Amino acid sequence: MRVVIVCDPGSVDGGASKVAISSARGLAAEGVPVDYICTTGPGAPELDHPNIDVHCLNMASVWTRPNPFAAAAQGIWNGAARAQVEHILRRLPARDTIVHFHQWTKSFSPSVLAAPSRLEISSIVSLHDYFLACPTGLYYRFSAGTPCTLKPMSGACLTARCDKSSSLHKAVRVARQYTTDQALAQADSSLSILNVSSFAQKVIDPFIAKQHRRFVVHSPIDIGKSDPVRVSGNSQFVFVGRMTAEKGVLQLAQAARQANLPVTFAGAGPLLEDIKALGDPIRCTGWLDAAGVDDILRQARTLLFPSTWYETGGLVVLEALARGIPVIVSRATAAAEFVADGQNGFLIDAGDISALAARMQELTDDASADRMGQQAFDRYWAKPQTMAAHIANLLEVYEIILSERRLQTSAA
Repeated sequence: MRVVIVCDPGSVDGGASKVAISSARGLAAEGVPVDYICTTGPGAPELDHPNIDVHCLNMASVWTRPNPFAAAAQGIWNGAARAQVEHILRRLPARDTIVHFHQWTKSFSPSVLAAPSRLEISSIVSLHDYFLACPTGLYYRFSAGTPCTLKPMSGACLTARCDKSSSLHKAVRVARQYTTDQALAQADSSLSILNVSSFAQKVIDPFIAKQHRRFVVHSPIDIGKSDPVRVSGNSQFVFVGRMTAEKGVLQLAQAARQANLPVTFAGAGPLLEDIKALGDPIRCTGWLDAAGVDDILRQARTLLFPSTWYETGGLVVLEALARGIPVIVSRATAAAEFVADGQNGFLIDAGDISALAARMQELTDDASADRMGQQAFDRYWAKPQTMAAHIANLLEVYEIILSERRLQTSAA
């Protein structure tokens, strides 16, 4: 077996690339040869392994190109990227190779999704978002601040003012979605779908053609077991993530002021300065590396995850639970799957500021905080989402796909 991982960045810039890079390392450690194809560097240190060949195409992200027309054209269909990916794939054994797409919207474009099938190579795409069906990728109406309920690419979808930027930006995204649909049709049954949660699968499943086989494999967190955090000794309520509207940061800031409780926002994004300007009891750290996130979580009394979009994963929730930190999580996210309401944390309705403030107040009680923290720790480590478990699940999925492909080839 040989695995080809396709992901826009060659370094960690978010959840999708983190999973792509860590899984490449995990597969390589298991003796699986890996080709990691990216468009931008520098390469993450995790990719420095004798079983990993890194191929950087040196293509700019659409977000960094100075010419907006060139950026739009690249985002809709990057023929050069597909040609280079096909060039790399041609040198590999088709029957024993599987291509795994992680992030492809920033530079690669939908063009690469059909590249493996053109060479009779099996492929699978991880749905870290909803770009495979939804033009904006989040299945979210920014104008209303609520999840979308429309059928993607329907007449109502095409005319909806849902994009966070502009109608022109939405038009470009619609054009890209059209080419995505064409690429999926070209790939046909040779392309499988890997959902990162059962929750996300339920959201997107009605909009994906049935010929694409479905799998669910949860993303891993790379945390070793240690003593749980003594949360009653901490005072800070903590948010870790992108400072954007769909993450619920504005509602969280209001809840913090309503409850008059200290909240630390760790992350960067367009709303950082707005949140920072609110002052006490709110503190902002800006972007933190992995060590910084670990440090801030160990100072946390509770992790807050108030997203208002159908978030597909929510690895930071698992990172908190693994450390013995109770969580308050929006029901509109896949992370709600990890929460037993009232035991290892609380569930709230997305956007419910009063409920969020009330649940935060409940966790000011030391006994409640410690009880929930211990429950968080015990429940997580009873069935941890470790890298070893993730790699085992991936290899099982890969083998199913390759075995079916070999049977089809032999029958033909």
